[in-house]
Amino acid sequence: MSEPDLPASPEGDPGKRMPPMLEHEATSPRQRAIRITLTLLLLYLIFGVVIPSFASYEDVWDALTSLDPVTLLLLTALTFVVEGCKAGAFAVIIERLRFPDAFLAQEAAAVVSNTVPGPSGTAARYVTYRKLGISTEDFATSYVVNSSVSYVMPLLLPSIGLILLSTQSDVPGAVWTLALIGLGVSVALLVLAFLIMRSEQFARRFGARTGRFLDWFRGMARRPPGADLGVMVVEWRSDVVEIFRRCGLGLVGLFVLREVATYLILLASLRGLGVGSNVLTPIEVFAVYTVVRLATLVEITPGNVGIAEALYISALNWAAGGRDADAIVAAVFVFRMFTYLGPILIGGVCTMLLSRRFRKAGTASVP
Repeated sequence: MSEPDLPASPEGDPGKRMPPMLEHEATSPRQRAIRITLTLLLLYLIFGVVIPSFASYEDVWDALTSLDPVTLLLLTALTFVVEGCKAGAFAVIIERLRFPDAFLAQEAAAVVSNTVPGPSGTAARYVTYRKLGISTEDFATSYVVNSSVSYVMPLLLPSIGLILLSTQSDVPGAVWTLALIGLGVSVALLVLAFLIMRSEQFARRFGARTGRFLDWFRGMARRPPGADLGVMVVEWRSDVVEIFRRCGLGLVGLFVLREVATYLILLASLRGLGVGSNVLTPIEVFAVYTVVRLATLVEITPGNVGIAEALYISALNWAAGGRDADAIVAAVFVFRMFTYLGPILIGGVCTMLLSRRFRKAGTASVP
């Protein structure tokens, strides 16, 4: 995505350049064509091969049309809770950012991030924030801290899921296996994060060594070395520490609420389509959610469309022992309708509102 033109800052200075964390190297038409081809092939394998192996789309459609209005209303409310928590996190970090503005910017960016590969959503949010008078420094800090907590929360969830599983007397072996795998990965990454936060010297060494490793791969691809990762990790560490001293409790509360609400969307989708607790208990569903949430931290396709569906369907069917396969597939599609398509629909409205607002203010419309 080409870098958008930035408006002048509130002080009258020219708009600053996009922060380095959002910049990405230009790709040739051949590279873009290869990426698009691989993405389309991946989506075909998922939707054309993997998902139909669990249930037919005709049966899935029949299940989708059986949802009652109360369930739909509940899912809609939970979706707004999730999106409100995402926006609220930025409003808590940036003191001068009002929640309504943060929500409009969040949902407008979701339209881009869920449809365009790369850091497109973050770039769109950056442009909107600049037009709202938020400085580049404030945006960069909020982006770093928000991303950090976004990654830490899924690392903690598998351990919580494992504790909850221990309170349930009869747990399928497949569910235990999933929970233990997620816990093992989480512990390793959390120990690394703790060491980075504990020592600035360790953070610098870790960043420098990781940077050399990445530069080796970049050299194989005939690309120039990247920025000094050691310095970037140290700066990230100082930003996180400073923000958490000021508003850590409120920020963590919003992220916990976001994860709980997202899990409840999955659970309500399953229950609304007839997958009872005799097939998957709430604790088993939570255990599956924590593992898939961890596995989808890195987006391969925009919004991990296709990949998230395949992982949820596979994990839930494995945990359920193959029972109610049609209903589980349909429930996953409902879950993704509200967590993936929902923000796109809300974002379309928010984009129009922002465009009208900026036109009235005499600035360019939101890209």
